Amino acid sequence: MYFWKCWRDNRVRFIGSLIVLPALCALFTFVVARHGDPDAMRRGIHPSTMGAWSTTTEFVLGGWTAFFTLIWGLLLGATSVGEEFQQGTAAFLLSRPRPRRYWVWVGWSAGVCELATMLILTIAATLGTLTYLTGRIYSWWPLATLLPLLLGGVVVYGLTCLLALVARSGRQGMSYGIGILFIDILLPPAARYYWDVHIPSLLGFMIDACKWFARTSSAFPIGELFLWIALALVFPAATQLMLQRAEV
Repeated sequence: MYFWKCWRDNRVRFIGSLIVLPALCALFTFVVARHGDPDAMRRGIHPSTMGAWSTTTEFVLGGWTAFFTLIWGLLLGATSVGEEFQQGTAAFLLSRPRPRRYWVWVGWSAGVCELATMLILTIAATLGTLTYLTGRIYSWWPLATLLPLLLGGVVVYGLTCLLALVARSGRQGMSYGIGILFIDILLPPAARYYWDVHIPSLLGFMIDACKWFARTSSAFPIGELFLWIALALVFPAATQLMLQRAEV
């Protein structure tokens, strides 16, 4: 029942994301595949099949899709169980004959399913456009970008759920999440430039992983993979702990 409620609360935005994001990525794929290969631009010819597939995987999936996935994770987290306190429905919801952890993990699962569905359709639209433009399926490796993209979205989604519960407001939780996301984007390159210190970045991990799937010319960020998997599970666990102790 609560899974269905989560779907109803997000259905308009969810259906919109299923239309807009795949359409945008198909458009970006067309532009990048046609004009994104520097060698092809200099020669004035259509880029090679290999160049089109690798460049699209790197810039469309590892760039635009990664960024939009983080934004959607913020929006989903803002409608989580923390929003029930602001709407005044928490007292009714938490009085139902269910353990409080049920509301956290069912809501979290609903959000993960929506993120996965959106990304699967987006990647399918990107690969379908690439296949149409190049006339062949060059590689199945771009499908594997689902792993880092989904992981990044789940981390931001779980973080925003936790912040929304702390603030007891989905809007404030999303605001805090946006601030942390800006720090994640800006601090690591600044630390690397000024102090030569490496700070893990979620968006950087998503981009680097997609680059690896596109070209496999550098080491896969396996250490950061386990870090973000751990955080993806820690955030909903922390949300459960806080909800169990919350007074309504």
